[in-house]
Order: sequence, then C-alpha cells, then structure tokens
Amino acid sequence: MSTISKRKKIVITAVAAVLVIVLVVGLSVFGWLYAFDYRKDPVQKATSVTVDADGKLRVLQLTDLHLTAPAWNGNDQQTIEWVKTAIRLADPDVVAVTGDAAMGIYWYRQREKGIVAIAEIFEEAGIPWMYTLGNHDGEWGWDTQAMVGRENEEQGNEELLEILQGYKYSLMQKGDTTGTGNYVIDVVDKDGNVVYGLINMDTHGKVFNEDGSRGPGYMGLSADQVQWYEREVNALCERAGKLVNSALFMHVPLYEYQDALDNYPLWGSFTQYSIQDHCYVPETNIGMYDKMVELKSTDFVTAGHDHDHNFAVMYEGKDRVNSDFPVILHYGRTSGVEAWERRIPIGASVIDINVNATTTESRYKISVIEPPESFVYNEYSGW
Repeated sequence: MSTISKRKKIVITAVAAVLVIVLVVGLSVFGWLYAFDYRKDPVQKATSVTVDADGKLRVLQLTDLHLTAPAWNGNDQQTIEWVKTAIRLADPDVVAVTGDAAMGIYWYRQREKGIVAIAEIFEEAGIPWMYTLGNHDGEWGWDTQAMVGRENEEQGNEELLEILQGYKYSLMQKGDTTGTGNYVIDVVDKDGNVVYGLINMDTHGKVFNEDGSRGPGYMGLSADQVQWYEREVNALCERAGKLVNSALFMHVPLYEYQDALDNYPLWGSFTQYSIQDHCYVPETNIGMYDKMVELKSTDFVTAGHDHDHNFAVMYEGKDRVNSDFPVILHYGRTSGVEAWERRIPIGASVIDINVNATTTESRYKISVIEPPESFVYNEYSGW
C-alpha cells in the first residue's frame, strides 16, 4: 500500500471517529434536553399582596415574550435582559405575565427553558408574580411534538402549571373551572383587610372543529368561566365585607375590544400604538363584559396577544349604554423581541392602582417603559 493510501485511510478513520463522537455527544445532549423535567412540587406561598400605606399598588405587565421562537438564540437573551431591566426600572410590587412567555411550535422542550428563565428572574428579585396562560404556552403539548388538538394543549398547560406552582413567589393557581390558571389574588392593607382583587383567567387557544382540527379564530373565555367569575367576585366582596374593585388579567382580549378600538378615543397619557385595525378577539361573545357591568367590581381589563396594539380605552359599552360603570380596556405593550410580526418597540406596561380612589379614571395610571438607548436589541427575525 502506498504512503498516500495509508494517509488517506488514516484521515478517513480519524474523520469517522470524530463524526461518531459528535453524533454520540449530540444525541446525549438532545436526549438530556428532551428528558429533563423542570416540574416541581407545589410549595406553600402567599395568596395575597399588600398595598402601601397610601393604598397604592404597582403592577408590571409583561406580555408575549415569545422565548424560544423559533429556538433559543441571541434574541431570546435580549428578551431575558430586557425583563431584568424592566423590573429594575419599574420597581413593581407584583409582576403580571399575560401569556405567551414561550413557544414550542418548533422546539417544544426549549419552551420549558424559557419559562424557567423568566421565573428565576422573578424569584431572584423576590417579587410576587402572576401568570396567565396564552394561546401558545401549552400549544401542541409539552410531551409531544405532534399537534393533536385541544386535549394535548390542555395537557401542556397542566404540565406548565406544575412548573410554575413550584416557585416560592409564584401566585398561580389552577382554579376550579374550565382551563388552567383561573384564580383571584386578594389585595390587602397593612391590617390584612381585603381592599381589591387581581383576577387571572385562562383564555385558551385556537378554536377546534368537531373532528379535532384547528378552526379559525380564538376561543377566549367559556360560559362556565363567566359563572366562575361571578362566584369569585361575590366571594371577594364577601371577604372584604363590601363591594371592592378588581382588575382582570388575560391573554386574548374581550370581544368588546374591537368596538372600543373602532368607536372610542384613546385614554391615558402614554405613547400608544394601534398599527392595525383588527383586534384578535374571540369568535363568540359569551357575555363576560355584561357580567362585569352587572357586578360592578372589575373596572380594569388588560390583555396581550396582539403584538402591534398598545392602547387603552375608557369603555362604556356599545353606544355608551353603560356610562354609569366605565371599564378601562387596555392592551399591554409587547415585551419580547421575537413576538410574531412585531412592528412596535418592545417595552412593558406599568399599572399604578390606587384602591382608595373613588372613580375609575383616578384609580388607575398607565405608563410604558422602554429599553434605554444604551440597550440595543434586534428586530423581529421573521420566523
């Protein structure tokens, strides 16, 4: 055998060995990634938050972070750094994440990594935090890569709940109605008296057809959730010993958001965006807003979901028939660099609540924080 042939054989053997090593290591990492279980045992934690001596509470709303879409990359790290910066700038009493913190359309196990990364920021800061599920959080299930319909999404959400309930400062609860994460957090004064409520509700994902395939539009709340809401508001007021106000945190906005955008002026002094005329509201109006007006507790609603909306409206119903009980309908500022087709700057909404105020307009102040000029981030990548 010639010297050249021997060299070729040695080179081929070496390359083959390297490829085997790379394959083994790659499969090991892949197996670890997909086998690692982030779920935790539930821990005993607070079910209330406390206002300051002046009856004020600051909520930082983060929405549509969309980590791991399409994969854990530099844009995700920018989003993580922005969350840390937003907490530092806002100095909130409680954080509200209104859905779609992570996605699993392409890398289903990676979204657990995204959720955990966000949770650990809040835990390190020692800030109570609420989580409201979005349409992408449990999408396709967390233990399968196949899209198999509603049942699989519900499984994914249940597994996400197992992760989030294991954190000390997490306020998330399952709830006893349709969906995962329908719960009320009491807001109390220094003496422990209930003075306000923070309501979180699961707006589910896409509408499903009878054959299990995905239909058009989004489900939103269900009729039994409206009944649950009525029970919980009555229970909140019973704990308070009087009628108290409350705020509703959700992902997919109420049906009435479209009418609000079409027929009402914007409310609030912050810079607002409404790049498109369409709001991605549920396909069906199940009467949630009407129930809110009837009970006269919830006078503030905030949602996410639409990445190019960030506005507020003082809503009084269709044709202003409910002028005696105005409700602020608010779209939170999209917070994730990789939010789908995002065309507005990332940021976060700061909601200052004064529980002692006597009118809806004076009870709430909304502001938006954006990354400082020194914080450089990428445009949406177009996944």
